[in-house]
Amino acid sequence: MERAPVTGRWRFVCVSEEYEAELGRTSYQHVMQDYHDQILRPDDPRHKMVGRVLERLLPNSGLKGDVEFHVIDDDDELNAFVIPGNKIFVFSGIMPICNNEDGLASILGHEIAHNVAHHAQENASLPYLMTLILGLATFFIDNSAQLTQIVLSYGLELPNSRAQEVRQS
Repeated sequence: MERAPVTGRWRFVCVSEEYEAELGRTSYQHVMQDYHDQILRPDDPRHKMVGRVLERLLPNSGLKGDVEFHVIDDDDELNAFVIPGNKIFVFSGIMPICNNEDGLASILGHEIAHNVAHHAQENASLPYLMTLILGLATFFIDNSAQLTQIVLSYGLELPNSRAQEVRQS
């Protein structure tokens, strides 16, 4: 158990920062492969806008190390995210919703906070904890393993992703 950065919330983490970094490298390769032909060039006005916003945000963001960002030309995708290793991705579809640089800063600040809080490391640790708990529960309470399925679906997968979103709001 450890305390989360910034919030001080107790959480279970059993994977290393190195493992989290490897998850980030793998994710980065997949995103770049999937969207390679949609990555906007640095001279595109939308790329420049993201760059201006990040210049304002990054000095006080808590991110450590170099930051790399890409804007993906996909007007149907309303999303932005940051993966471990400080790789920031913004889909062009979210930009009209932001209205201006301040709106984009709000979204990027939220996404950066997930990275600063090491939510990827926390998420990667949860299956280990759940395996232990469910194994004990199955052994002592329910050797049919139905309890395991219920707990995994309703106790871990569904609420956890939303809980982290709420904490970062």
